[in-house]
Amino acid sequence: MMQVNNKYNIGDKVYFINAENKAECSVVKGVFVYAYKDHTNVMYNLESGMSTVNEEDAFATESDLKEYVFNDLIEFV
Repeated sequence: MMQVNNKYNIGDKVYFINAENKAECSVVKGVFVYAYKDHTNVMYNLESGMSTVNEEDAFATESDLKEYVFNDLIEFV
């Protein structure tokens, strides 16, 4: 039996980088789960202009998003 655990639920706020490479916050209005033989992929449908975001690209707080962005930047330099 497969069990799927997602980080966010409908109505939760998430922070992410939009298509214009700007930080944005939106509310989850739907959850899509794609199940494959060896893994799952969770995507969130959002109320904002960006229709979906991958779970791995969504963050619970603005602070978490900033930490992700700046840690990647430090590793790149």
